[in-house]
This record gives sequence, C-alpha cells and structure tokens, in this order.
Amino acid sequence: MLPTTPERDREIISAFARYATYFAVFEYHIQEDGNLNTLNDAVAIQVSRSNRVAPLATITNLTPGGFSPEVTREVLQSPELRNRLINNIYTLVTSKNYAGVNIDFERVREDERDLYTGFLRLLSERLRPEGYTTSVAVPAKTSDDIPWLKGYDYGGIGSVVDFVFIMAYDWHEASSPPGPVAPSGEVRRTIEFALQRMSRNKILLGAPRYGYDWTMYNTEAVRGRAVSVATAIRTAMRYEVPIQYSTEYQQPFFTYRDEDDNRHIVWFEDARARAAKFQLVVDYHLRGGGAWQLGLEFPQSAFWVEEFFTLNKVL
Repeated sequence: MLPTTPERDREIISAFARYATYFAVFEYHIQEDGNLNTLNDAVAIQVSRSNRVAPLATITNLTPGGFSPEVTREVLQSPELRNRLINNIYTLVTSKNYAGVNIDFERVREDERDLYTGFLRLLSERLRPEGYTTSVAVPAKTSDDIPWLKGYDYGGIGSVVDFVFIMAYDWHEASSPPGPVAPSGEVRRTIEFALQRMSRNKILLGAPRYGYDWTMYNTEAVRGRAVSVATAIRTAMRYEVPIQYSTEYQQPFFTYRDEDDNRHIVWFEDARARAAKFQLVVDYHLRGGGAWQLGLEFPQSAFWVEEFFTLNKVL
C-alpha cells in the first residue's frame, strides 16, 4: 500500500520496486452519488510501470470523518449508483493506465454483506475481460461471529476477486488499551480461518510497518499515536530504555517516561516480528505478503522480503 504524495512518489517507488509486484496507490474516495474524487497520481503510475510494478488504484469509503458506512450503504443499496461507481472505476483504470484496483471499503455492515460481495463480482466481471486486476483489502477476522466484521464474507469475496489483502494488524490501535498491534496467534488464526473459505493463492498477508505509543495515566491509556518502526526504536534510544520482546505475541515493546514524567507504553513491529509473519506466509503457502504503508520507515523489512520470497513480476 502506497499513500501518494507526488514529491515523494518517485523516491519511494524507486526504493521499493525491486521488492514489489503491486503498489496500491492510496487513495480514491467514493461519493454518495457514485462518483470519485481526483488524485494527483500520474507520477506514481508512471514510475511504477517504468519499474515493472503494477499500480493499483485504491478505492475507499474514507471521508474527513473516517471510513463511512453511510457512504457505502448509499452506493451498495442502489443499483443505479452501484453501476455508476463501477463505470467510474473502469474509466479511471483505463484512462490513467492503472493495472487494476484495490477496493478498501471499511466498516461494511452485516446487512450489506451480500451486496458488497455482489458489487465486487460485478466489478471484477467488468475489469477482468480486459486484463485488469480486482483485489480487495479486508479486515482480519478469526470467526464469522465477530459482530463488527459480519459484513465481510471471506468465502464470497475470495471467489470473485483476483486476490485478497488481509489487513492483519490493529488488534490494538490508538484508541484501544496498549497491546501488540499484530499478535502472532491472532495472525495465525486469521490465516487458518481464511484458508477454510478461500484458496491460499488468493491470500496476501498484510503486515504493519508501524506501532503505537500510548500515554498512560495510572493504568489507563489517555491517548495513543501511531509511530513508524524507526521512530519507535529512536524513542527507546533517546530515553535509554531496553526494548523487550514478547515471545507469546512475537512483537517488541518498551516503556519510558517523557520529560513531563508521563509514562508511555510502546508496542510495534520489528525485524524479528516481521520474519515471524513472513514465515507464516511460507508455512501456509500463501500467495504472498504485503504491508501498510511504505511511507513509514522500516529499513530492515526489505532484507526479509529477499530472504523469504521469490519476486513474481506481472508487468
């Protein structure tokens, strides 16, 4: 996943092209009328293709207030708006020289489960005959009984798209209590749940390039913020505190006190944690791995890509 910033596109894409098959350029927003916003993505597309990396347009229901289930509902429940959105996505892909799309609709509601799968099927049927890829980013789930994830039919989605990027992270996030961002046990259970519902060659395991720094008051987290892997390590060095490693969750963590004597707890991804996740990709013979997001500094990760995978270029 690549959040596009024109002045950085060339640098980031050039640096990661040797490790990547696809770049999902983030992001196009859907509107309630089925239209899409504009995006200054010409550099990202051109540099991706010149480096033989297939650019995918990421289509989201993100709004200034966050991911909006209301916007998704408007489009999915109206055949007219749904078809307009599919036509707009087709026009975007063909006119801008994308290799396909990555659909990232978050907070899809349970009663729209079949509508969402149906939309993906229609979109794929529109794009696939002309050689374009349809992929989807889905939240990690270990059961169909999790109330807020019932809108995602792993089996149905996996049957209609070319591949699925499982966002196997954020078990703990900025608004939650401190804890591992991508605990190994939950990641493994997510893979096993997915494999019961879709082919292993459809699954890309998504991993984080970040962690969270929570500010504590007594035993409660009063706020959290996302930090890159490099920022987390520099923070530990700055405050001269040891980085510990949870063998249970296979993720590192540490605590420190800032200049105002506020206690912080930090959990993040590192090279050892990333190696454990890539080993799962190998052990379960998945299609491959991916990450969110390339703008976050994690220099050690590239080594493991070359160590664990043989890159397959589609361009």
